Amino acid sequence: MLELQRPDSLVVRVVNAIRNEIDSGRLAPESRLPTEQQLAEQLNVSRSVVREAIAQLKADGVLIARRGLGSYISKTPAGTVFRFPQSEGRLADLAQMFEMRLWIETQAASIAAQRRDADDLQRMQAALQEMHDKRSDFEAAALADVAFHRAIAEASKNDYFVAFHDFLRSQLASARKTAWENSALRLVGGSADAAQEHQALYQAIAAGDRQSAAGCADAHLRASAKRLGLELPTLD
Repeated sequence: MLELQRPDSLVVRVVNAIRNEIDSGRLAPESRLPTEQQLAEQLNVSRSVVREAIAQLKADGVLIARRGLGSYISKTPAGTVFRFPQSEGRLADLAQMFEMRLWIETQAASIAAQRRDADDLQRMQAALQEMHDKRSDFEAAALADVAFHRAIAEASKNDYFVAFHDFLRSQLASARKTAWENSALRLVGGSADAAQEHQALYQAIAAGDRQSAAGCADAHLRASAKRLGLELPTLD
């Protein structure tokens, strides 16, 4: 009998219950998944919840559909899609995401300072200008913010980091907009503090100073988190 163990949304709980059955070996690769009705009864949820959970698992490559036969566990049940844990906007989860960015993006900035070329610097400059021009339009400023950090990712010359950045940006889109709004509430004329942080980071990368670039990235991410009411732990 399947059991729900986590106090998340119903769909997330059903997804995790099915994944647990797969991980335990009780649902083997290429075996048939119980029907929607059977799962709904075992888990005491509606069929619509089960249907949504199954759709997510199919999108992640965990389940496959066989026409007329139902859903089956794939040959690679670990799935083919990376997905963050469902945070539902909790600050504790957002803090963990910022901490992860701290570990990754400081190194990326350091590498970008070593590998950047003229095109990379031009993209960073264009994004900085857009942030300045649209500083009162928080949504547009947040998009320019994303473009600036993507230019740094591209300057690392590592396609895997660029792909990870592109995935991460959708997770942080609302957080970036909120950070610009919070900063603007405290400062006349918009997010001047964020602009200074971005400019310092750009200058360090342009100068090819790896240590300074990493330090500027660290300072910027900590300040960005603080604008959301988060205090990131220091790294000894």
